[in-house]
Amino acid sequence: MSDYRSKMDREVAARKAREFFDAIWQAGDYWHLEHSEFEKAKYERQIELLQDCRYARALEIGCGAGHFTRILATLADYITAIDVAPSAIARAQAAGASPGRIDFRIENIMDYDFIGNRPWDLIVMNETIYYLGWLYSFFDVAWMANELYRATQPGGTFLMANTFGEISDYLIRPWIIRTYRDLFVNVGYVVKTEETFCGKKDNVMLETLMTVFVKPADPS
Repeated sequence: MSDYRSKMDREVAARKAREFFDAIWQAGDYWHLEHSEFEKAKYERQIELLQDCRYARALEIGCGAGHFTRILATLADYITAIDVAPSAIARAQAAGASPGRIDFRIENIMDYDFIGNRPWDLIVMNETIYYLGWLYSFFDVAWMANELYRATQPGGTFLMANTFGEISDYLIRPWIIRTYRDLFVNVGYVVKTEETFCGKKDNVMLETLMTVFVKPADPS
């Protein structure tokens, strides 16, 4: 990560993220990810968008308790699934065996060692980018986007899904979500397919922007 911001600023943001999300996961499935019909249908559609390929190595950012990770394992031989919250990773590991090989790790993507890892065939980031935008400067988020692009295998895939709709939360206003989407185009990804998934959750109509990006096989 760039030294544009001071090390202390990034440490403060990282601590805030860890404490905030750890408290949420300690209380249980706050977002009802495991039992919501909306989330189930959304995950199924994401898998459909990816299932034209088998992925040797996948990275999931913000995996939470690993519910989607286990579904994703039907398409990937090996998954590194990271989350900043220790309690989330503990829940994921406690869930037991799943298809494929999954390595759940307590890690912050903003401090991730991109250089020390081989490129990924698939990167997935569900409902995470707007929290990064809340915690970190736009420069840091943009830098992370570029690092993700560099860490993607030429010809590889990046899936990002973010929900907006009839919610007062300023973090997920539609224009903000679309700005994050454009950021990944600007660093070099090409949009392969994109759609808005609609449904109702807790009697609220929601929309999820799902974008499948690819890194050109010849990035030059």
